[in-house]
Amino acid sequence: MPGSFKISSHQLMILILLYSVGTVILHTPSPLAGFAKQDAWLAALFGTGIALIFVWLYIRVGNLYPDLALDQINEKVFGKLVGKLINLTFFIWSFSTSSETIYYVGNFIETFWMPETPLLALNILLAAVVIFTVRLGLEAFTRTLEIFFIPVLLLLTVFLISIIPESNIQNIQPVFEDGAKPVIRATLFYVSVFTLSPVMFLMIFPSKVSERKKGGKAFYIGTLIGGIILILVIMLDILVLGPDTTARNIAPSYTMAKKINVGNFLMRIEAIIATIWIITTYTRAVMYFYVSVVVFSNIFNIKDYRPFTTALGMIMVFYSSIVFPTVPSSGEFNKNIWLFYAATYGLVMPLLLFITAKLKNIIKKHHHSQQ
Repeated sequence: MPGSFKISSHQLMILILLYSVGTVILHTPSPLAGFAKQDAWLAALFGTGIALIFVWLYIRVGNLYPDLALDQINEKVFGKLVGKLINLTFFIWSFSTSSETIYYVGNFIETFWMPETPLLALNILLAAVVIFTVRLGLEAFTRTLEIFFIPVLLLLTVFLISIIPESNIQNIQPVFEDGAKPVIRATLFYVSVFTLSPVMFLMIFPSKVSERKKGGKAFYIGTLIGGIILILVIMLDILVLGPDTTARNIAPSYTMAKKINVGNFLMRIEAIIATIWIITTYTRAVMYFYVSVVVFSNIFNIKDYRPFTTALGMIMVFYSSIVFPTVPSSGEFNKNIWLFYAATYGLVMPLLLFITAKLKNIIKKHHHSQQ
């Protein structure tokens, strides 16, 4: 049964780390530099610190009912009807975000590698891989990520070390030139893309993790290492390209990789950053799609989610081709709307769950003590 799998805490850590880096490593430096200029790396630093506080909240919510997934906790705490309504909106969020993620990868490949290829064809190819992965189940997926993990870290290390000679320390000076306000705005943006979406992992944590105590630690470690990687990449984007070029470029990390030249031998290694980005974004797309399919099947009390994967996958392909009419519209959505969208599920929903569950327990205890 696809619902009876268990993953190890090590697999959870790798899944969270790769998920955290996905989409963010390539597209986030540009809007961050747009908001905070040379202080963009500070926004990533503060945002990663805030992420660890959110992880604490998510672990507390998960431990309310350790054997239940997030959508089941919603029904348990808010009641069947209200819980199912919340889960329906949660499904819409995770499903639409999986479509957006497919769009980002397709758009990147079309822009930088295959300008002659129709976006829809690329989206179909990517979605097929995601659908196939989700059909095989999360257990097989996390085992595959274990194979990818070491090569991704090695490639990333090579990339970061190779780019250091190209950096110019003056590009990140002066610190707080325009005061704290731009940094706060940039931090909120970073929080929206990095800190809030791991609420998704409550669909598998702690209910599907074999060592629950270690699972909480893995949640922290995966988030922290992912955050450190992003802080370093964003800082190097600004050190190498400068804040203005970083802000204007839709994929500054990819552009930065083109500048690498170690002794006229190690050159043109932008394929490395693209490979890292595609693997990590694939992880993110699979997670969003998996959550949407599982929540959808649970709304209708169907235990096996797999029959829904192909139909929902086809809708995902169609939606990914119309979700953003133009590339600038996707940037505007991410800058101005995504924060409120993500905060509804990454902040408001877990907080309400936690407070309501605690209040119910207090009322229950009070009721028992009076009897």
